[in-house]
Amino acid sequence: MSIVIPAQGLPALAPATVESSNPANGSGFQQVLEHVDNILKQADQLAAGYAQGKVGLTQAVLASERADTTFQLVMAVRDRALTAYQQIMNLQV
Repeated sequence: MSIVIPAQGLPALAPATVESSNPANGSGFQQVLEHVDNILKQADQLAAGYAQGKVGLTQAVLASERADTTFQLVMAVRDRALTAYQQIMNLQV
C-alpha cells in the first residue's frame, strides 16, 4: 500500500550542498559555517514574515526545521572534532 500526498504548491526541497573550496576564498569549513549562517538567517526572516502575515505557516516551519537540523549537524561535527583533538592531546609521546 502506498500513500501519495500532493505537493500543494510547496517548493521542492533539496539537500544542502557545499561547493568545492577554493584556497583564495578561505577554508572549506569556513564556507560551511557561512552557509549555515545563511540558513539560520533565512529561517529568522521567514519567521518574522510569518509574524507579519507575509509568509505561510508551512514555509516558516519548514525553514525553522531545516535551520534546526543544520545547526544540530554542525554542533555534532564540532563535538566530534573537539573529542578528536582532546584524544590527540592526551596521547603519550
